[in-house]
Amino acid sequence: MRAPTLKDFLLLTFLAAIWGSAFLAIKITVEEVPPATIAASRLLIASIVIYFYMHSRSLAFPRDPKFWRQIIIVSFFSMAAPFAMISWAEKYIDSGLTAILMATGPLIALILSHFFSTDDRFTPFKFFGVVIGFSGVLIILGPDSFSGFGTDVMAQLATMAAAMCYACSGILVRRVKEKSNTVITASILISASLLILPVSLLFEAPWQTLPASSWETLSALVYLGIIPTALAFVLRFYLIREIGVSFASYVGYLVPFFGVLWGALFLSERLPSTTIVALVLIVSGIAVSRLSKTTLLKWYKR
Repeated sequence: MRAPTLKDFLLLTFLAAIWGSAFLAIKITVEEVPPATIAASRLLIASIVIYFYMHSRSLAFPRDPKFWRQIIIVSFFSMAAPFAMISWAEKYIDSGLTAILMATGPLIALILSHFFSTDDRFTPFKFFGVVIGFSGVLIILGPDSFSGFGTDVMAQLATMAAAMCYACSGILVRRVKEKSNTVITASILISASLLILPVSLLFEAPWQTLPASSWETLSALVYLGIIPTALAFVLRFYLIREIGVSFASYVGYLVPFFGVLWGALFLSERLPSTTIVALVLIVSGIAVSRLSKTTLLKWYKR
């Protein structure tokens, strides 16, 4: 694991911008398409896109059974389970509360990476970074986001379980030995599709719901597959494998900021006056999390 560069911070921001738009797309699709079908559709679309990209680079899937056993487990935690849970939960709770509950991910990732990795351990700086970043999330979303807290408990628990799944998948994907990030992403996408597709076919009759959906809904599904799934997960797995789980998890703090920003730009929603303050706190939290005693000593000696 190496220290993050400016390029890594820009990729983290870009990833957050992509995932911030995903909540809007899910809100559109969930009105007409059942949750497992949304998950299966975006995964299938992403699998096709990544497969052709792999083919263009003359890359091939590994044949090692151990690799595929690892990939199946990672795909369940990174895509199949959280996609279905988030899509189902957004039928009952607002996207603001969803973002707050998903923002527990960095804390979960910090704890798990400390116990299940050797090079991404807990430090006081990382903990304070998590606290500062989470306070920024609370400020940007505002107290109204808590209005439904405690009412749809199962949906809220499902959202937090999705955040835990993402954290677990980050730990697991670092143990996969395959060098190509594209191959890993394609393998996980295909495995996740195979896991969630039977649920959609058995319980949601997608051959009836998808043809009856509007062009807006279908366009949102295609967008979900290509950008917040195919492209975003290539970036996520790259950051996890190069920088570590705790760093990649901080995307969860930037996602609400972009969710609010896209809502203001494309849905004419109100942009809170505290947006800049919240962004400063979120960025400060990420910066503090990367500090160490060695860094502070260097600054002090200067």
